Amino acid sequence: MTALLSALSLIFLTQAPAVSVSFDLRPLPYQDYRRWEGVELERKVALRLIQEGFAVVSPESPAQLRLRVSRTPEGLRLEAVGPRQRVEQSVRMGRGSLAEFHLEIAQKLSEMTRALKPEPEPPPPEPQAAEPETQIAGPVPQPPVGVASAPRSSELDLSLGLGSLWRGPAVDPHLLLSIRHGLGAFGLEAEAGLGGSRGAELAVLEAQGGAFFSYRLSASERLQLEPGVGAGVVLHTYQLAASWVSARSGTQVSPAGWARMKLRWRFTERLAAELRVALGLLRPVSHTNEGGTLWSRGGARLETGASLSWWP
Repeated sequence: MTALLSALSLIFLTQAPAVSVSFDLRPLPYQDYRRWEGVELERKVALRLIQEGFAVVSPESPAQLRLRVSRTPEGLRLEAVGPRQRVEQSVRMGRGSLAEFHLEIAQKLSEMTRALKPEPEPPPPEPQAAEPETQIAGPVPQPPVGVASAPRSSELDLSLGLGSLWRGPAVDPHLLLSIRHGLGAFGLEAEAGLGGSRGAELAVLEAQGGAFFSYRLSASERLQLEPGVGAGVVLHTYQLAASWVSARSGTQVSPAGWARMKLRWRFTERLAAELRVALGLLRPVSHTNEGGTLWSRGGARLETGASLSWWP
């Protein structure tokens, strides 16, 4: 299909001095590019512009008019930049089918391009015929023609949140920091957490670290579900208040695994709120004194919390 569009654009270039136009979808996030079928949108816009008599070139090539699509919280921003002026329109989401959405974008870009179309330059005068013995014939080079390439396919998310560690009837506060590197809907994530409790006889601190593999599923334009699984370690440290005890403090390291679910709500272009629920499996721990239990945790630990996610 790209070859057909290039051939049509070359026909216009050879028949008349056409105005060159580039169409750039690279500012779109990769997830939006896939959800809205960016390849099909590029094809429809390029075909519409060629039918209007424009020469479609790649975003890296010099062009008289430049078309650019970027994301907004409400939908898309369409920009057209010409030699002397710039126009802008918006397209809201959630109305009609994907085909109607593509048609609206193509129509608006076509209107904006026609509004900014500069006057074509007159063709250069034909060179005088050279003498037969000095005439040199050769192919006439044509400018490169193509459609816009796909946007960047990786994302980096930073997240900081607070929550609770549930160990039976007791609940401890929990601080969590994570960083996620995404490739499309899939992602690799590193998490670090800190939780603990302090009583009259015992103070406990648990630090955790793990690596997760997750998948983001878009339920709507702003709402996403992200299931994931991970593995890592939990560092358990304790300190007894009693001075007469010989071993007042200690540290235990346990391997751990998690099954996790996140619910994300993106309320701006770079910020999202998250709700997190995770079930961790690790080695049980119990602290007793004179037959009484001071602190205990079984082999399963429930983690809940809310966080704020930001991506550059």
